[in-house]
Formats: sequence, structure tokens, C-alpha cells
Amino acid sequence: MTVIPAAGPLLKQSLTDPAGVARTLVGLNLPRNVLWTALLLMAALQSVLFALSNLVMPPEDLLPAVLSSPLRFFMLTAAMLALTVSAIYWVGRLMGGDGAFEDVLVVIVWMQVLRLLVQLVSLVLALAIPQLAVMLLVAASLVGIYILVHFIDQAHRLNSLAKSIGVLVLAMVALVVALSLLAALFLGPTVGVAGYAGSDSYV
Repeated sequence: MTVIPAAGPLLKQSLTDPAGVARTLVGLNLPRNVLWTALLLMAALQSVLFALSNLVMPPEDLLPAVLSSPLRFFMLTAAMLALTVSAIYWVGRLMGGDGAFEDVLVVIVWMQVLRLLVQLVSLVLALAIPQLAVMLLVAASLVGIYILVHFIDQAHRLNSLAKSIGVLVLAMVALVVALSLLAALFLGPTVGVAGYAGSDSYV
């Protein structure tokens, strides 16, 4: 029987020992269907938070059509997360990693948990101290990269942060190319992914 560790200590350890957290998550050996469900849940919760933030603080400019509704935002978020997992998995394998697809999937799911918490806190801060909310998002993006590099290293068992950084960079390049092609095919040449990318952070 799989014992799920308490979320609180894992949240703190994600900042102090991300490699240890990754090993703990990978060691859970959660089945792929459970992890996909968790990833979709994270996409759904982020979509709810996105809709809530638009209600509380309506954007000044019109959003791209793909971001005009929570459902469309959910579909875009879910697709991007799935592509992110696939890109990190395959690039990692090409660079000598031997992690399973589930190993990459579980660390990306946890990254989305962290990201959701940051977005929630930043939304609350934005109502009172907008400048502090911006600072939090910038800091979270930087810390998120640090955490993700360690997560990739452990998920693929690369034993090299330099290789892990390479996997992340190449995976993001592949992801941008893939999303650009999808946007051109399904959304038309005038619609890109900048709207989503601008609101995203690694955490």
C-alpha cells in the first residue's frame, strides 16, 4: 500500500531540498492514470483561479479568444502541461536519462501544486499590495526554475544539474515550436501563445 506523505513538510522541503522531494515523489510509484487525473485537476483549479482573478481584477486589454473563457483556458493549460511532460521525458531520454514517464509526470504534477499555491497567494496580495504580488511572482519564477532543475535531475537520474538544465532548455524550445505550430494550425496565424506564456511561471 502506497503511503502518501503529508503535504505540509513536502511544501517546505521543496524549497530546502527539492532533490529529496523528487526522490520521495518518484518513490511513491503512483500509477499513470492517477497522475494524469491529478494533472487535469491542477489544470482545472488553475482555470478556476484564472477566472476568479479576472472577476476580481478585470484585465485592461481584451484577452485573446483562447483565453476568453475558463473552459478554453483549461483546455490550453491541460494541453501545455501534457506537452511539457512529454517534452521533458523525451529530451531527458535523449540526453541519457533513464526515468520512466511516470517519474516525470509526478514531479510536474507537484510543480503545479506549488504554482497553484503561489498564484493563490499572489491574488490575495494583489488586492492589498499589488507591487508585492509582482515581486512574489518574479521570485517564484526564479525559485521554480531551481526546483524544476533538481526535479528533472532526479526524475531522469542524470546525476548532473548541468544536463538537467540542458534538458529543461531544449524541452522548452521544443514546447514553443510545438505550440506555435498548433496555434498556426488551429487558431490562425494571428493568434499565438504569448497570452498564456505571459501569465505562466514555473511554480
